Amino acid sequence: MSTPAADVWLTGGTVFDATGREPFRADLRVSAGRVAEVVALDPTARPADRRGPGVVVEDVTGTTVLPGLVDAHAHVGILRLHGQAALPAPVQAAMVFAVLADSLAQGFTTLRDLGGVDGGLVEAVRRGLVPGPRLLPSGQILSQTGGHGDFRGPTPGGADPCQNPSTGADGFTLPMLLVDGPDAATRAARAQFHRGATQIKVFATGGLLSHGDPIEAPQLSEAELRAVVEVAADRGSYVTAHAHSPRGLQRAVRAGARCIEHATLVDEETVELMAAHDVAAVGTLTVSEVLRVDPASLGAGPVDAGDSARLRESAARAIDALERAGVRLGCGSDLIGERQHRRGWEVALHARLSGASVALQRATRVNAEICGIADEVGTLEVGKVADVAVFDGDLLAHPDLLMTTRPRLVLAGGAVVSRTPRDHRDHRDTEEAS
Repeated sequence: MSTPAADVWLTGGTVFDATGREPFRADLRVSAGRVAEVVALDPTARPADRRGPGVVVEDVTGTTVLPGLVDAHAHVGILRLHGQAALPAPVQAAMVFAVLADSLAQGFTTLRDLGGVDGGLVEAVRRGLVPGPRLLPSGQILSQTGGHGDFRGPTPGGADPCQNPSTGADGFTLPMLLVDGPDAATRAARAQFHRGATQIKVFATGGLLSHGDPIEAPQLSEAELRAVVEVAADRGSYVTAHAHSPRGLQRAVRAGARCIEHATLVDEETVELMAAHDVAAVGTLTVSEVLRVDPASLGAGPVDAGDSARLRESAARAIDALERAGVRLGCGSDLIGERQHRRGWEVALHARLSGASVALQRATRVNAEICGIADEVGTLEVGKVADVAVFDGDLLAHPDLLMTTRPRLVLAGGAVVSRTPRDHRDHRDTEEAS
């Protein structure tokens, strides 16, 4: 990360601080990497002169100023579902570094990476060797044999039974890890923390982009899941579970998982169980939209249009049910591939279901709470780390702008890490979500 200037004033913008407060026009001062002042503007008074020695003033009149966005379900190291291991490690590294830089340019200052990279990439970003958001890595995703993470095909032959030979690059991007039995699950979870994981990700049901594991099928036994949860608890961390359908989702909740990814096929009993155990959910709407309009960008094979449409509809119903039950609900793009440029779609799609204010809070404060970093980021309050995204226009009135425009300015830890010229802010796709 760049070294922050001593003082930066962002003047004249409309501040959405993600605390639940209504947006308001204000000048915001950043000092020593943190939010130092948020001064509401009096429309009847003359604007204050913020200039001074060592002070940088950015006039952001006509913009929405909000906390840096948080993608709670990222995969920066999964570039292809099949054949990634055939790419030389330096090529994969270059692709991942490009994804990181582009994430900042989209306004995302934190990514919770749910499988594909470990603490080594975090260290590279922390040292300023590559530009990128704050990373919260999970290491390898833990899957059962024949589960959602088993991409070996039906005849694995002599391949290592614990790894997928078609994914990852040794020492950089990571294959999904196959575990069977509580002892293997314990060892695997410990290995991820040893490699710098901040939380553990498991597959608790089947999914859409793998074969031979129906989306309704539960995966990993409760004993295996409990073994992973115990390791995470010993590290002061938590387990999040990919789970679409009730049986596997309920099993993960009973085993102690603190977060559920997707939760697209929940029923009333499952929602009530999540609420009773204070288990959060992360809705992932973008991936089903991209499967509909541009599946090739995910490196996916042919996807039945009916399947993606049904997943889209069930996800919308699930979000409504989770909201009504009071389940803490965040959002994540679940993007994979060499070009992950649609992170903002997730916020806009949630806005269509729940309203712009709720969606923006999910992508900032709520995601920060789910990730366990809300003491530092997620809102624009005095004392918080100055992660800030500045978008032209009124995002509260027009949240679909997040699908078509990039922020004018992005600060991470008080430093300007992205500045997009006006003629490059429009990144409209030829096919948009509808």
